[in-house]
Amino acid sequence: MTLLEVSFSGAVFILAVMVIRATAINSLPKKTFLVLWEMVLLRLTIPFTIPSAFSIYTLLNHSISTPAFFEAETNNVASAISREYFVVIQGIEQPVTNIPFVSVWFVVWCIGMILLAVFFTVSYLRCRIEFRTALPVNNAYVEQWIKERPLKRRISIKQSDRISTPLTYGILHPVILMPKQTDWKNINQLRYIFAHEYVHIYRFDTLAKLMATYALCIHWFNPFVWGMYILFNRDIELACDESVIRQFGDKSKSAYSLMLISMEAKKSGLPPLCNHFSKNAVEERITAIMNTKRTTAITFLSACLIVLVTVILFVTSATASTDSKTNDTLAVSDSKTNTSDIAADKKGAVTIIHESADILHYEDGAPYIHDILTNNTGSTIVETQYCMLAYSKNGSPLKLYWNFLDSSTESSFENIVRTKENILPDQTEEYRGGWSLYDGEIMEDFPKAGNGEAKQAAYSLLCLEQVVFEDGTVWNNPNYENWFRTYAGKEIDIDELQNYYPYEYKIESD
Repeated sequence: MTLLEVSFSGAVFILAVMVIRATAINSLPKKTFLVLWEMVLLRLTIPFTIPSAFSIYTLLNHSISTPAFFEAETNNVASAISREYFVVIQGIEQPVTNIPFVSVWFVVWCIGMILLAVFFTVSYLRCRIEFRTALPVNNAYVEQWIKERPLKRRISIKQSDRISTPLTYGILHPVILMPKQTDWKNINQLRYIFAHEYVHIYRFDTLAKLMATYALCIHWFNPFVWGMYILFNRDIELACDESVIRQFGDKSKSAYSLMLISMEAKKSGLPPLCNHFSKNAVEERITAIMNTKRTTAITFLSACLIVLVTVILFVTSATASTDSKTNDTLAVSDSKTNTSDIAADKKGAVTIIHESADILHYEDGAPYIHDILTNNTGSTIVETQYCMLAYSKNGSPLKLYWNFLDSSTESSFENIVRTKENILPDQTEEYRGGWSLYDGEIMEDFPKAGNGEAKQAAYSLLCLEQVVFEDGTVWNNPNYENWFRTYAGKEIDIDELQNYYPYEYKIESD
């Protein structure tokens, strides 16, 4: 899956969890939402697909697929650039939009990801440096509390004058950091605080927050991921509150809520990647505390069912249609198939159509090819390879400099193009740019101009040589060699050039 596909499917999953959370936040155990958010994190960070007949995308008969701009590829530099936008030719600078689409968005994504990662890293390291000044706590209750909770990871309790509320940091060697002004004689308050922080440590909440931060850095452009990050941190705190109330009983609700309000009043900052009484919505936390109920078998089973159904619906992807699979034995018929032929073979045939390949012109008059492809196979196309030929208005073949950035290349009648552009079933892909054509006149200032003649391109013929589908199936056009011998470097009748499109590849399935 591409980054945009993962981000889009993640956004759909996040929206579903948000709806469930809004309707059942006080009805289900808070751990339910942590599990759902953890599944969202897996969806956002692992580019996998698990086809399922019960996927929401299967039910909607719509699989998620977007242009793989991080995997875009052509057989030469010139094609990659001219594919999307205008270029700089003979020192004439085109508009700003002439920058390649692929490069621009890839660079923007990288810059955003790096900046956000640097922000979190610097913030965390700055806090860790400040925490080094913390001093160990010499208190009988503290020492007894640590002895009663033997974990494989050694827990330390320290105090610092740099914070105003308790927090926990560290994964392998967790530290509960207390404000220097802590009332060490108030045992009841200490019990609540330590119990809360211990739940964070026991559940590895710091690691969970680290994973959420990692997902946010990757999908920084997705507003739903920002919403997930905020709500996930809230639900970590809600789950800890619920655990503390269950530990101390319903009678502790009022005292624990008052302590929470007191802590919120003292708060002064939010160090990232630390667990503490954070700036989550205090009203939501207190409401959740007051509504905490004993978990019954029905609520537990309901929570399990909701998690299971949600994961199946939104983590899995659409299944491929049984009639959409192609294989290596597929054969193509003559491209000049009329409507009656298509209707007769409808049961056993699928098609790919080159709708057109128009000759358009840049602002400086240089021609380029703008081709349109329709995928009627029922399976997503992920890669194509095809040949391009150009002709003058009189039908004469043109030797062109297809790779104009490489002055060592010579002119040729044909250009083999290899692209990675996802084309969904029943989708017509209209490219945002085209393939530039350069004749001898355009190339005259280059060190090696070759032997091409300066003729204006008027027609272009395209023919698919190979198609790769999403499931890895490769279709090779058995009619390609015959097509190439017929058209490459040959003078073609004007009527045939004008009526060449739509050029249809009929694929016979077994």
